[in-house]
Amino acid sequence: MSVSFRSAFRFAVLCLSSGAVLGACSSKAPEEPEFDHGLKKPLVRKLREELTETPCDKAKAQQLGQLLLDTGDTKGLTKVTDTFGEKCGPNIVLLQLSYTANARAGEKEQALKAATALVTAQPDNASYHVWRGLSLEALGRTEESAVDLQKAFDQQPGQRPILNALVKAYDAQGKSCEALAAYQRFVQNAKPSEAKSAEVQDQLQERASKTSCPAADSATPEAAKAP
Repeated sequence: MSVSFRSAFRFAVLCLSSGAVLGACSSKAPEEPEFDHGLKKPLVRKLREELTETPCDKAKAQQLGQLLLDTGDTKGLTKVTDTFGEKCGPNIVLLQLSYTANARAGEKEQALKAATALVTAQPDNASYHVWRGLSLEALGRTEESAVDLQKAFDQQPGQRPILNALVKAYDAQGKSCEALAAYQRFVQNAKPSEAKSAEVQDQLQERASKTSCPAADSATPEAAKAP
């Protein structure tokens, strides 16, 4: 056995026998430090241990999710949500918490992932289309954002926040006719106090005066047409 090979062999044996002590022997990246949950740490640990035994316990998973949101552990909450979904199916409450945490933290892709799961689970919920639309907008995917916001508006055409988000998306694309159509539809469906407000009427008149659009039916997006 050559000297060089013998040295390499001895080093390999040394790493195998004491690698836990000699960090230089391993190329494995060090684990991230445990998140500090403060006074909630014992309860977080307890719930995690209990969920190891009963992974599909919705009440405990949701309680843990809320604790992780409250303590700012966004990564931990995302992991709990994903793990529960893989083993037990989507949990609406966990997905809501995950979306909220990731949106607050600026984790755009993770927020989009949670919002998409919510839309898939409850496609008739306008709020989830808004959440996904806002997530897509944050990622610069304006056209896709408008599609989701339009769906939300179709479901609740009298909601001013949805109108504002939708019009913003259309304005960003230069789609003035679609934005005007949204205002016109809002006026038809909103409460009189909202529809007749000075701000809405001013916007409607200003947009109508500056916009030359085809007939109303063709100006209105397909999704906005009555069935």
